Amino acid sequence: MSSDIFKYILRFTIQPEYFEEERLSKLIIFCKQARIDDVTFFVDCEELNGGHIDPEGLKPWLEMISRAKEKLQELGITTSVNPWTTLLHGDRGRRLKSGQNFTLMVDPNGNHATAQACPIDLEWRKYITDIYAQYATVKPECIWVEDDFRFFNHPPLTWGGCFCDRHMAEYSQRAERVLTRQEFVEGILKQGEPHLYRKIWLDCCREAMVENAKLIGNAVHSVSPDTRVGLMSSNPSTHCAEARDWYGILNGLASGTMPVNRPALMSYSEVTPQKYLWDFSAVAKLTRALVPSETEIYPELDNGPFSRFSKSHASTRLQLETSLLLCSEGITLSLFDMNGGGVNMAENYQNLLAESKLFLNKATALGLEFANQEGITVPVCPESAYTLHTAPGAGMGSLYPQETFWASLLSSYGIATKYSLEKTHLNEIIAVSGQYFRNLSKSELEALFRDNSVIMDGEAAYTLFDLGLGPLASINIAVWHDMGSGYQTYEEVCDSSILCGVLGARMTAQVGVGDYLEIIYNGGTELQTVVKDYTGKTAGPGVALIGGRHLVYPYGKFNGRVQGHLNPYRRELLLRILKDLKSASALVHIKDSPYVAVATFTYHAGHALVVTNFSNDPVPVLHIHIPQYTVKEVNVLRRSGQKKVSASYSKNDGTVFIPFGLRSMETMIILLMM
Repeated sequence: MSSDIFKYILRFTIQPEYFEEERLSKLIIFCKQARIDDVTFFVDCEELNGGHIDPEGLKPWLEMISRAKEKLQELGITTSVNPWTTLLHGDRGRRLKSGQNFTLMVDPNGNHATAQACPIDLEWRKYITDIYAQYATVKPECIWVEDDFRFFNHPPLTWGGCFCDRHMAEYSQRAERVLTRQEFVEGILKQGEPHLYRKIWLDCCREAMVENAKLIGNAVHSVSPDTRVGLMSSNPSTHCAEARDWYGILNGLASGTMPVNRPALMSYSEVTPQKYLWDFSAVAKLTRALVPSETEIYPELDNGPFSRFSKSHASTRLQLETSLLLCSEGITLSLFDMNGGGVNMAENYQNLLAESKLFLNKATALGLEFANQEGITVPVCPESAYTLHTAPGAGMGSLYPQETFWASLLSSYGIATKYSLEKTHLNEIIAVSGQYFRNLSKSELEALFRDNSVIMDGEAAYTLFDLGLGPLASINIAVWHDMGSGYQTYEEVCDSSILCGVLGARMTAQVGVGDYLEIIYNGGTELQTVVKDYTGKTAGPGVALIGGRHLVYPYGKFNGRVQGHLNPYRRELLLRILKDLKSASALVHIKDSPYVAVATFTYHAGHALVVTNFSNDPVPVLHIHIPQYTVKEVNVLRRSGQKKVSASYSKNDGTVFIPFGLRSMETMIILLMM
């Protein structure tokens, strides 16, 4: 076994008898040079996939894996298995094989899949447990369940399923009346207060996938008790539309072993580092917050279609290093094609991985725990789909909660945040977006506003108003205006305030900001900005400070329209307000460096600041504002080694100063020794 603390798990395809020996020989060379700890072999994957593999078709794959396992074992490298399907990702022209009498998935419009299975079909359940038991016969380190283990995203179906006759009978039984597919779907998506059918849908989805997880977990462990069963997961917001029970599924697969999760890092092909920060904050970090704390995390670094044409080394290194923000035990690597093409040494991933391993090992050895983060609290609820109100004509996507806006925006501003599933808080800054408030009782909401400072986006403020609790934020009337309506076009600071050295700063209110919520307040409100139309006429209040404690940021219903909020004036204004709030002692932020994100952890020796430059620009020097800690020494851990930094903390203004800065797309860990 490798002595590395941070594990590299290479996901790789060798098609049996297709240049098998050559592929394996090259794989071993790559593993040695790249310091790979585990090779996870795909089975019947992607372009090679023929639908649901049958036992006879699986034999040559398992024989190949057994042969490879013997040779990898000699190097101390473990072997795992990554079956390509459970329900199947998409039909792609595939059909069921002889003897596979599965009920097929049906979408909300009644369209039938040609190969994708219904997750409650008894024939499919027998098949999946038998086939996973067969995978377990090679005694792998881990067997992965792919992210087709879900109801949504099963093309060419519209959204996904399942609304087959078997499911419709189940829904009808729970509703105590015979339901048509159309009326059931209309009930799920009924505008306003959720209909009973919504709960029936979500309950059925939730229960089915936990049952399936238990079946798979038990099947594997009946053959190989020590093999772990891991789950690849997608965007948690979309999983919410199927009421995913993260604890139930992961513990069901684990069946007494350690739960294992592979969160999506989203960037299959290269995106700008700025966009990656936004998505990483909304997806990977949220996934980490939702799973059981003891779960082993190996985020998925993918590279489709598999070369530096898709993703540069710099982008790959960024993903490697930012996996530390999840306090992961390692990372899964999909670097080469899935059709059996083998290792392409010319891409030079081996040197990239070897060079990064030392830093990743040292960082992991610090023992940082995801639960021990500090920062502004972003509350989320994995059951929000039960309470969401939908708009007229909305589709299944309207069941995706929008609760991560502040996590992404504040991270882009360089402000430390943390997710929380708790409903009660004390003396914290709570950043709420979307319809999260619908998950709290009246007394919980009253306590939240009484005991904390709450900052809200427009949809959160409107939700509070819609619940009849607008007075908690002095909201009397609230009316939405579409972003392109012309009712509002720009936002202007009040009293000719100076932001970033600019007198009377203005920000857009019609480009990339979402819809505007015009609010009439009861009083006790201090306006920071005012929203106007193109003639200069006032359209309504902008950013408002309520009673010196709470903040309303009057934009929402973003639908991806967020670029207008990534603005230096908005950042400085928000920071100015946050610093004056009661709980500002928890505020940790980077000074004047766009897209330089910071995560703050407490650990045995003091505090650790994990800082990443998600910008294309290098940062010559770093100024980090922290609370008034008693700091005795500052150490810096980075890719190029560890450095002691003298006289780098000023208690007078609470600033950590790093004189040598941060390279583009680099992660640094700053250790504040107490």
